Amino acid sequence: MSENASAKDDRSGRPPFIPGTPEKFDAVIAAPENHVVVFENAKVRVINVIIRPGEIENMHTHRWPSVFIVTSFPDLNYYTEDGTPHPRTGSRKEGIPSWIEPEGIHSVENVDDRLFEGIRIELKD
Repeated sequence: MSENASAKDDRSGRPPFIPGTPEKFDAVIAAPENHVVVFENAKVRVINVIIRPGEIENMHTHRWPSVFIVTSFPDLNYYTEDGTPHPRTGSRKEGIPSWIEPEGIHSVENVDDRLFEGIRIELKD
């Protein structure tokens, strides 16, 4: 199988996950209204991610690499821990799986009138 553009995390300006970050920043704990576990075992955690129009998530992390399939991709703002905004970058498209490296503390704001929704498949160490 050859590696394609969606097999690389091509989003610039995203903070890397820092080992030792407190567990309270885990997406499921820090932003439970936006990250709902739909399956989990020792090897994988599958999360339904929803950000409603006009909503901004609590600051959170994703400590494991993942495959993310976004099914509804409205306009978003991405913020790092210090509140610095980063424009949406990368080649992700609705319905196309993409690779995401572990992410440090961040938040996403839905600035559209459409729901953001996707399935994030986190691959545990």
